[in-house]
Amino acid sequence: MNNPTSPNDLSSPLGPPIDDAEAEALKASVAATWAAKSGAWTRWADYMAELAVYFNTPLLDAAAIASGQRVLDLASGVGEPSLDIARRVAPDGSVTATDLVPEMLATARQRATDAGLANIDFKIADMEALPFADAAFDRVTCRFGLMFSPRVVAALGQALRVLKPDGRAGFLVWGPIEDNTMFAVVQSVIPAFVEKPPFNAHLTPFRFAAEGDLAAAMTAAGFTDVVESERRFEPQPPAGIQFWRQNLEMSLGTICDGLAADRRAALDAAIERAFEPYRDGDGYRLAAQIRIGTGVAPD
Repeated sequence: MNNPTSPNDLSSPLGPPIDDAEAEALKASVAATWAAKSGAWTRWADYMAELAVYFNTPLLDAAAIASGQRVLDLASGVGEPSLDIARRVAPDGSVTATDLVPEMLATARQRATDAGLANIDFKIADMEALPFADAAFDRVTCRFGLMFSPRVVAALGQALRVLKPDGRAGFLVWGPIEDNTMFAVVQSVIPAFVEKPPFNAHLTPFRFAAEGDLAAAMTAAGFTDVVESERRFEPQPPAGIQFWRQNLEMSLGTICDGLAADRRAALDAAIERAFEPYRDGDGYRLAAQIRIGTGVAPD
């Protein structure tokens, strides 16, 4: 089985080669960044779960998640899509939710308990060095997490290693920022109000936005039958509410919490103005695009 683990596999379009020390430093930075965001993600977790149908359902369908399977979910954050996976594989299947950030996974654990889900367990794990046996899972999923791995092909190789032969993996990433209005507008306003950019220059949510990039990485890692597809939809939030608030707070975390009241009010007002071109009657018409890559572990 092709299972590359070289530290220098962050090749174009994934970025320049990096060594072990650089990769570990990047992962530490990523973990610290998401730990700082965990409070906001916890506050908005239940609200965002209501919107998860746009993301979880197509990912789980593409990965062919079904009752009775044993599933590994990478970068589970505060529980999406692992909680939905637990429901889908019940009663005889199970899901292991993993994340690099303990604070995020603690929220996922509590949400699972509150939902009465007993077929889910939790593990702090680095997707580039998974603590699981070879061929341990029927399926592997990852929603909006792969882009934050410094060595993506190594991470994909680990996903491939823990899959059973003919097991399927599904990875969901964002399409171009210009096709995701919420991000495009909020991120265009933020730099005028905070010194620190919300995303690492190399490990951005839009790292696999270009068509074919995700499929190329999965193929390089050794997956077979690789298919990449896109999904587009048009969120239409109503006027009169700060529908962008969760995106702002989840992007900035404690940076947002630390803004003085007048500065936060000015930021909110600037975002409101920036969304005006998308106003359509009593609401807004936005765009969103995701990309889903699936692949199979060879025999």
